[in-house]
Amino acid sequence: WPMKNILTSSEMKKVDTETIERIGIPGIVLMERAALSVASLIMENEPVTKTVQVIAGVGNNGADGLAICRMLYLKGYNTCTCVIGDINKATEDFKTQLRINENLGISIVEDFADCDIFVDAIFGVGLSREVEGKYKDAVEYINNQRAKVYAVDIPSGIDGSTGEVLGVAIKADYTVTFGFHKVGTVLYPGADYCGKLSFDNIGFPDVSYKKCETVYKYHTSDDLKLIPKRPNY
Repeated sequence: WPMKNILTSSEMKKVDTETIERIGIPGIVLMERAALSVASLIMENEPVTKTVQVIAGVGNNGADGLAICRMLYLKGYNTCTCVIGDINKATEDFKTQLRINENLGISIVEDFADCDIFVDAIFGVGLSREVEGKYKDAVEYINNQRAKVYAVDIPSGIDGSTGEVLGVAIKADYTVTFGFHKVGTVLYPGADYCGKLSFDNIGFPDVSYKKCETVYKYHTSDDLKLIPKRPNY
């Protein structure tokens, strides 16, 4: 039966670990491919005259955001990044991406901008707590603007395993999810926050998925061909 797997946050974490630690594909390589998939969508949809602000947490989702900012900057977009969180507690990949951006002179600002496009890179699929404090302020600010919003992997504030809104969540116009579709992006209310959802494998090998026992599957349009034609009644 040709159904496809759909992963919870913990299952995706296992695939990620298997790919990086056992297969040996560096995480920064996967990150570059993830960033390129989002940046390419923005470049496809938005003219270079648009202004872009990346709102980034200090985890690897934020690191994706920094890489997206760099790619758009190098293509001529007017970009800047607002980092939320303690940079001293950032992941190593985040620090690497931040150092690259600083070397290129890409702006890091403390305040939210009045811009045409926001890139939501605050939280990834691993979020499991209520969104509070400065993170809640960021989500509410973005949602109250007229700018378009592109979410990285999942809209921040959505539980990747259930689709639950963890207090508040980004209301995205576009979401690019990586690896496999996540349960939280197809179940409601999470699905309603994704806008137009697209998917990019970004280089996870099939063997990594086979090591992970997934619970959920979903049907595709090809599956519908197996259903026999029935009378209208």
